[in-house]
Parts: sequence; structure tokens; C-alpha cells
Amino acid sequence: MLQRLGAILTQRCPVCLRGKVFNSLLGMYKECPVCGVHFERETGYFLNSMFAGYALGFLLLVPTAIWLFFMQVSFMVFSSVIIVETILLWPLIFRYARIIWMHTDQMMDPRPPTPHDPV
Repeated sequence: MLQRLGAILTQRCPVCLRGKVFNSLLGMYKECPVCGVHFERETGYFLNSMFAGYALGFLLLVPTAIWLFFMQVSFMVFSSVIIVETILLWPLIFRYARIIWMHTDQMMDPRPPTPHDPV
């Protein structure tokens, strides 16, 4: 379990836990460069990652919203800060939402190792 948590934090493949998932800020490899597993199981596979994205966004934005509320800032300042924070964090939320979904799916419905899987 600790190895899987490390793979999630370092954004690694849900099957071999070693291959990189992303090749750029928002671009993903189609297959794992280490074990060759295809990341997208079916069309629309990553739609479920939106739920993880909503949860992550909520967890990251609520502390700021609560702090701004207690500081009694104006609605304009409140909205501006939350919008800027959302714009700055959305690439991180996007990436981790997909990673969390892929690892959750792998734990619920494990894929068998591929023939060229060195594990």
C-alpha cells in the first residue's frame, strides 16, 4: 500500500508503479513506457476522474475560502482570490485527478500483467 501511495504522489503507472504517466504538463502517454499497459481502458474512461478533481479542488480551495470569510473581505476580493487560486492549481488538480482515478480503478479491477511487463 505504501508503494502505491508513493506511485500516486510521483504520478506513476497504476500497474507497474514505475512508468511515468504524463509526458508534458497536461499530455499523457498512451501506454506506460515501462510495462506497456494502455492507460485509457475505454472511451470516456477519464470521465470518472472528474469526481476526484471535484474533491481535490474542494479540499484545496475551502481553506482559502474560510480564511477569506473570516477576514471579511469584499465579494470582489473573495471572488478574485478564489479564481486566481483555481487557475493556478487546475493543472495539478487535473493530473492528480487522473492519477487517483487510474490507481483506484486498478485496485477495484486489476489488470493482468502484459506479456512485456518486466514485473
